[in-house]
This record gives sequence, C-alpha cells and structure tokens, in this order.
Amino acid sequence: MKKRVMALGLAATVGVFGMAALAGCNGGEEDTGVKYITTAIMRKANSGTRGAFDELVVNSEGKALEDLTLTGAWLTEVDQTGTVITTIAGKTSFLGYISMGSVDANKDKIKAVKVNGVEGTVANVLSGEYELSRPFNLIYEADTLSDAAKNFLSYIYSEDGAAIVNTEWIAVEKPAGVADYTPYSGSAETVQLTGSTSLQPMIEVLAESYMKENENVTIKWGGGGSGEALAAVKDGSADFGMISREAKDGELDYTVTEVARDGIAVIVDKNCPLTEVTFDQLYDLYANGTKIECK
Repeated sequence: MKKRVMALGLAATVGVFGMAALAGCNGGEEDTGVKYITTAIMRKANSGTRGAFDELVVNSEGKALEDLTLTGAWLTEVDQTGTVITTIAGKTSFLGYISMGSVDANKDKIKAVKVNGVEGTVANVLSGEYELSRPFNLIYEADTLSDAAKNFLSYIYSEDGAAIVNTEWIAVEKPAGVADYTPYSGSAETVQLTGSTSLQPMIEVLAESYMKENENVTIKWGGGGSGEALAAVKDGSADFGMISREAKDGELDYTVTEVARDGIAVIVDKNCPLTEVTFDQLYDLYANGTKIECK
C-alpha cells in the first residue's frame, strides 16, 4: 500500500543545498576528486509522474519505492515539472525525473541520462527496452461529454493529432467508442482539461492546432497533478481529467482512455558528468540517500 510523502522543511532544504556545494558533480570533494549525485528531487504525492516513477523503480531485491515513506535530508519535494527543471538546473549534484516529452525543450538547462543502460527514446519505449514508461490517460463521464469535447478527443487520434503526439511522445491506436475525426460544426463551446502537468505540454500543442481548425471551440487546460483530475471531473469543472499513470480507485468509475504513451526521463544538470543510472542506484538514492558516483 502506498504511503504519503512528508515534505521537507526549510531547514532541511537549506542543509541539502549546503551539502551539494561540497560534493557536487562539477567540482567533487576536493580531497578525493570523487564526484557525486547527493540530492534527489521528487514530485509531490498527487503527481502521476511521481506515482509511476515510484511504482516502476524496483531494486534487484524486488523492493519498490512506492512501498516506502520517503523522507530524508537528501530529498527535495516540488510541485510541478517546471519546478523540477529549475531546481536541478545549475546544481550538478542534483538528480530528478520528468516526462520524456519535456526534455528537448529544456536542453539548455538539463540532460537525460540512460537508465539500466538504455537511452530514453520513443523507439526504446515502444520496444519495451526502456523500462521507465507510463500511459497518458484521460478520464471522463462518457454519457455527459459535450459534442465539442468528443470532437477534440477524436482529433487526438486523427492523422494530424497522431503526428503531433509522435513529435515527442508516442501515439496509440484509437479505441472503440471514439468516432473518426471531422471538423466541428456545432455551436461555440469550451472544453476544460485538468490534472497532470506532464500531459499539459502535449495537450497544449494539440489544442492550439485543433483550435486553428475549429474556431468555435476553446480548449483550456491546467492543474497541478494527476491527483486533481478525479475531483475536477466529479464536480463538473473539467470535461477531462488528465492522469499520467494507470487509473486507480475512484478514477475507474469513469471512462478511462489512453491518448499516448510517455517515458519518464531521469535528468541532471546539463554540465553534470553522470551518463547513466540503474534502478538499484535510483532506489538507494531516494530511499537511503546513497550517493551516486558520476561516471
């Protein structure tokens, strides 16, 4: 059973930054020359990226991060994908994880490292070689979904929509029950999507392309994590809830549709010499604060 994560206090965070300065991967420990990753950046408990990462990172003894209460001076918890990037940028002893689709746009700040010897690419996710991957799902009330919302969903699986998805993510086949796409011809409507910040870059590009072709529809998106999706669909404030992991619990009471697949990239500062990590190293860093040698 998953346990909630306790957030760090300010004093612990300050202590972590001090330690990083002494043992960073761009300067190392002056007396030994050894360079280490010392600080792990993680998302908050309601994040779909966090849920998927904790579930997928299983060490050689079969222990998963999701079974632990993660606390410690080596951990820093943040709320969004962008905050992970800005927290790591310029700090070469820091390591974290984000959606694979958000790496290219931030290559001036961070880089992705190999996981278990495999590079995080679309081809490697599709082949199953890259083990840190998860679904991008939308949850919704099918019986009350507006015509405009249905039309936008169809667009995601259209030839143009799939081409957009495949630029940084992985398109999937259109499921049964979703109509073939044709331009929207109804009255003016607004479609709201709320939830995962990992889905938002993809939804933004899809929405902007869709709205150029369908001027009567306004697509809006937002939210601070997958944990907000269910409540927004329940109270009617969103047509779609965005979750960047497998659906669970009350989410399964609604229609769940996979709109893409994504890899989770393990990232460090662009100047950090670290090139790859294993699941064992990730587990030990997040669970126990065990430093990772940069090599």
